[in-house]
Amino acid sequence: MENRSLVPLLRSYVQERTRPDKSSYEAISLADAYVIAQKTGLPLRMIECAALDAGIVPERYSRNQKSLSNEDQLRLLNSRVAVIGLGGLGGTVTEILARIGIGQLTLVDGDSFDESNLNRQLLSKPANIGKSKCEAAKLRVEEINPAIEVYTIAEFLTADNGQAILHGAQLAIDCLDTIADRFILEAACKKTAIPIISAAIAGSSGQATVIFPDDPGLKDIYGPPESAPKRGIEASAGTLAFGAVYMAAVECAEATAILLSRPTELRNKLFMAEVSDHTTELFSLPGLTEESVD
Repeated sequence: MENRSLVPLLRSYVQERTRPDKSSYEAISLADAYVIAQKTGLPLRMIECAALDAGIVPERYSRNQKSLSNEDQLRLLNSRVAVIGLGGLGGTVTEILARIGIGQLTLVDGDSFDESNLNRQLLSKPANIGKSKCEAAKLRVEEINPAIEVYTIAEFLTADNGQAILHGAQLAIDCLDTIADRFILEAACKKTAIPIISAAIAGSSGQATVIFPDDPGLKDIYGPPESAPKRGIEASAGTLAFGAVYMAAVECAEATAILLSRPTELRNKLFMAEVSDHTTELFSLPGLTEESVD
């Protein structure tokens, strides 16, 4: 069923709504979108896409308006992002992407929760100890945005499975905790010709960069992969919850920009933040020439 054939049915459920700035818009509620999905046998995501295509805003995205147009929201709903690692960074990245409306998520992690995750990992809770991070992420997305299509891969990323894991994704978000694994992901992204948003966290600080397939990438930060340290300082410095959430937000902001073909602020740059004293620095790569300090 094509989007335009759904328009009469969608319009029978339209409600006029008013934004905080007093401007009006046509909206459809989640409950009514469910009804249409049941009547037509179509996925909820397709109903929301058809609504946006007809200028009707799914109410759950109404507060995205002004920052995102209907066309932007439709583009996000038709996008697919791979989140590699579902711990402190990845759990929060998954939450943000689902709420903003990235239509398809590939969620990748071979790990399960342990008690030490509870201080910072959004998907962890005492009832999840010993359970798969992938399964918890899938359930969380289904709870907060049932229109999102979730593909889970309960495996660790390797050089052998990397390209298969990334199949169909338009970009990858690096939420890994070792430098060696980041290089493996970067290599897979270059082979599949998609950009990668990479972040690392330690204590209350973090860093992030954006790498497109033809960019030098991680070697400008860590040196060549064969001589780079296998692990960063994450393991020894620990990680505080607000550091993880802060850098996850940075990754999601860059992901949204890339998916909407907007300029990315962090391509060939290294963003560094110390959340405890609210200082940030932005360096141009290669050479780490300081560009700005706040």
